[in-house]
Amino acid sequence: MDNNQYEPYIFRLSADQPPPKKPKRGKWIALALIIIVLFVSALLVFLDFTELLPVSLIRNVAVANSGNESLSNGTEPPIQVSSTRTTTPTSQVTPSITSIPATRAAYYGTVIYTDIVSGYNQLLAISPGDPQPRRLSDGAWNDNEPALSPDGRMLAFRSDRDGYQDLYWMDMETLEYTRLTATQTYEGSPVWSPDNQWLCYEVYENGNFDLWIEAVDGSQLYTLTGHPAMDIDPAWNPAGRQIAFISDRDGNRDIFLANLEDPEQRFKNLTNSPQILESSPVFSADGRYLAYSGYESGIYQIYILDMNHSDAEPVHIGQGRLPAWSPDNRSLAAVLSMPNGEQLVTYAVDSEPIRPLGIPLLQSTGVVWMTGSLSSSLPFLSDSPSTVNQLQVSSALLDSNGRYQLVSIADIDAPTPKLSAAVAGSFNALRAHCLEEAGWDVLATLDYAFVGINDPLPPGFAYDDWLYTGRAVALYDALLPSGWAEIIREDYGLETYWRVYIRTLPQDGSTGEPLMDHPWDFEARFTADPTTYDSGGAIKESIPEGYYLDFTELARAYGFERLPALPNWKRYLDGARYSEFALKNGLDWNAAMLEVYPAQAIITPTPYQTPTRTPTRTPRPTATPWWFY
Repeated sequence: MDNNQYEPYIFRLSADQPPPKKPKRGKWIALALIIIVLFVSALLVFLDFTELLPVSLIRNVAVANSGNESLSNGTEPPIQVSSTRTTTPTSQVTPSITSIPATRAAYYGTVIYTDIVSGYNQLLAISPGDPQPRRLSDGAWNDNEPALSPDGRMLAFRSDRDGYQDLYWMDMETLEYTRLTATQTYEGSPVWSPDNQWLCYEVYENGNFDLWIEAVDGSQLYTLTGHPAMDIDPAWNPAGRQIAFISDRDGNRDIFLANLEDPEQRFKNLTNSPQILESSPVFSADGRYLAYSGYESGIYQIYILDMNHSDAEPVHIGQGRLPAWSPDNRSLAAVLSMPNGEQLVTYAVDSEPIRPLGIPLLQSTGVVWMTGSLSSSLPFLSDSPSTVNQLQVSSALLDSNGRYQLVSIADIDAPTPKLSAAVAGSFNALRAHCLEEAGWDVLATLDYAFVGINDPLPPGFAYDDWLYTGRAVALYDALLPSGWAEIIREDYGLETYWRVYIRTLPQDGSTGEPLMDHPWDFEARFTADPTTYDSGGAIKESIPEGYYLDFTELARAYGFERLPALPNWKRYLDGARYSEFALKNGLDWNAAMLEVYPAQAIITPTPYQTPTRTPTRTPRPTATPWWFY
């Protein structure tokens, strides 16, 4: 029917024109139905974008405390928390990021990360291309695991600045912080909900890790998981309906997805990869991609998973851990791990060129990438993290020949309680800090400090061991079998290294952190299993409960590097060298030896006359009667 016939009826009815016939009732009904459908669709879209996380969804997240994760039946059960738990209510914060157009930070954004400065983990920030980072925190405490709110106004992080591992959030404009949790329970790895009103984080309680969800103002608290397995590293989908996390509930460390809208099928294993240990998942801003790190064959790799295709294979991006998306989702920042240091690097996800990061680190616990820049009044980190804790050596400690003297170390039990003057100050500073963190004097008893050239080490040690230089120490070997230390195996290519954890004396959460990796067991080689004998031991089946100090990380802060295991370590326990740490200062072994010995002491005489005198390494220590050490 021609639509023009309705025009006089609608706009200019006239007495000399008869009204047209009314349309049939069925057409009006169809039109009304179309209008209703459009209205309902618009309402649903509006609700979807204005209520990313309705409280009604969170109320059904709580689980029973029996460990089998049975879901609630619609009522809200009481949350079982520690009797010492208190929260600090906070007011709504509405600061804004300082925007500086036409600057490098305005174009590339700002990367916020943690690193060890003066022996403590601190929050730092840098724009790709800047010469050095700026400091967001500075004090005798540890700030870890930064997490930026979706609106860029608040930075949540874990800190022990008030004595225990609690959660805080910082106003990104004023840098003032607010304490969210105040408990003796370990809380960490915070992540924001899309509406900036909730935090999901991991909690270590009764020897187990679970995930909790708490309102930023401290008014509401819910449990997301209650499984006896370890649940850590949450990541909140920008749509608000899903939370990805790491769990070993299926026997291996995989990425799981918690669906907040489906009580019947709450958890789903996304990766299910027995050969890869996943960690640190993070969603892109649009929620389509999930980046994460996978540890395989001794190397951390970065992968991306397309969440829109359940059957899609992960895409490999490069080496690294702790991935962080750029604000435009076109790049990833990551931490590239090395045996005795790390580097903050960037990867282009697509073909868009990116200003690379190449920042040396000691050890980082988290990375985030924000839009815009921070206040230009923030102080720069003027000292390199790799040298800030190595103490200056007085020229008075040099002998008449310009070589370093050997300095006696007070109150330590070692065969020769001396070290080179070049490292004695750093050792004493490390010892004092370790006493503060562990609650007991870990370095009071050593297997070895300085070893003289006439005092050979046991069979299996290298002839050019750093203990001969006076720049190295070996921890007391009884710490491991007595349970006061745990070691974790870390392979880098063909070399094996060990991370040493010291059990803290206070076990109330005031010092140290819980272990998240399975330690190595040397004693397993003495069982009847030939596989463990050939492997030099085995990974422990369970993770020991309690709180531990990462001694390897703390020693690195003071310049002491761990040494790789010798090739014979699987057959000979002393070859593992898990307890030996050396402060090399960029020197090779020969140069370090010449700091304390004359060249004649490390030259092997040859029975044949040669045109030039050829210094060679002594394959085994030989007697040097004139040398008094």
